[in-house]
Amino acid sequence: MDRRVVGWICGLVSVSPMMAESIWVEGEKPVKSSVQRNGWYDSVKEEELSRGDALKHWGNRPGEASYLVKIPKEGNYEIWVRANPVQSAMSIRFGDDPWLSPDLRKESRESINVASDNKPDLRFVAWARIGTVALGAGVNKVAVRFHSKNHHHGMLDCFCLTTDKDWRPSKTRKPGEEAPFWAAPKITATNLDQWMNFIRPSKAELGWRAVRWHRSLSEAAEEAGRLNRPILLWAMNGHPCGET
Repeated sequence: MDRRVVGWICGLVSVSPMMAESIWVEGEKPVKSSVQRNGWYDSVKEEELSRGDALKHWGNRPGEASYLVKIPKEGNYEIWVRANPVQSAMSIRFGDDPWLSPDLRKESRESINVASDNKPDLRFVAWARIGTVALGAGVNKVAVRFHSKNHHHGMLDCFCLTTDKDWRPSKTRKPGEEAPFWAAPKITATNLDQWMNFIRPSKAELGWRAVRWHRSLSEAAEEAGRLNRPILLWAMNGHPCGET
């Protein structure tokens, strides 16, 4: 086995204080692939993806890809994938084990629209926990297969194998990585007016003030019935200084 290939495919992430092992693999870096590209399906917001790219498939047949993953220590690893959950079907296989075919939409978390034009179509990615797999130390083969009913489409941004059962993914932050720290801006005499204008609501944000609100629900219901319109009920309870 060419160690350079294995090193290229696999990313060994830092070890947690509890000595958990975590391996992060980029979807767009398989050692073998039969996926088909599509200009529209490929048009996504790269900044929302890990390393700015993903494995994508849109074709007239199922698409497959395989990876060589170096496992540093034998153990039971939690499987997390960041893939397309919208009307897609993806299976994953470890070595010669049976294929796992999770319901990505049911198990998804942090689902975001990655379409470059922001249209709410099929171009989404979300994290999903697949389950637990027992892996031996050394190089393990991992295969994925896209086989949805709609052009067999599928997208795999990355996947993570970890022995840390408490780890939960957050966007593209790997296990052990700290959240970015955003320092609060310093208010000075020269930028005070700029920040005051920044926090004031814009004309568009104040559009709700032009809506003809009713204080009585029965009055609103009577008008809604006459105009054949729905009712938006906005209710607040509690102390006037701390309404909830």
